[in-house]
Amino acid sequence: MSWPDQIDKVYLIVHPLKEKERFERLIENCLRVGIPRERLYVVPVCWGDELSSETIFQVYDPYLQRPCNCFTFKGRTLTRAEISLGLNFYSAVRSAIEHNTKYVITLESDVYLRDDFVSRLSDLWKDLEGRKWDYVSLGEGIGTRPPERQMTSMYAQTKAFTPPHQLVFRCTDSMMFNTEYLKKLAVTFIPFREIIDWEMNFQMLLHRGTALWADPPLCEQGTCFNRMVSSLPS
Repeated sequence: MSWPDQIDKVYLIVHPLKEKERFERLIENCLRVGIPRERLYVVPVCWGDELSSETIFQVYDPYLQRPCNCFTFKGRTLTRAEISLGLNFYSAVRSAIEHNTKYVITLESDVYLRDDFVSRLSDLWKDLEGRKWDYVSLGEGIGTRPPERQMTSMYAQTKAFTPPHQLVFRCTDSMMFNTEYLKKLAVTFIPFREIIDWEMNFQMLLHRGTALWADPPLCEQGTCFNRMVSSLPS
């Protein structure tokens, strides 16, 4: 099945030099499952140990005043690596806007795509026709699925479902966005207060965004399912 033309870019959030093995594996995985090479875009990423104190204070504020408490304990003491995750995602957001895209996908370095990724993405896109949405979670995070799909086969047709709660970001390894939503996000994302998935939950609530979960998922997070060792180097 062919690639949905409406999806302009697939942003790969990976460091080609400091994550060389992950970079090569992710590129091979994307091409093997049928993502057109011309749609792939490697985000210019920063590494945690490259961040200056000045940059950190500009983009991260653990005491930022908001109408709610911190969502997690991590919010008060993000590491350099966790700060860089937020900045690298923000780079993808800015690029999507600057390139006048309509819809984009972001993939982190540890994501594994299903062999039938493109055909499932096409099924998902058909299910999204005529529906309002800002964000679609393409993976299943840490094994979370829509309640009504808990016992559904992983080989069933992929469709989009309303999440069972408002904290919709299961993880940030594989996400699809409407760029109109990213334009709103770009205004309020910096400075951030939370680690990226919880920061995204706050931003979704702030902008009253519409989120959906793809199920069965199109990919899985390698560090969650023990395909690779989790490491957040600083």
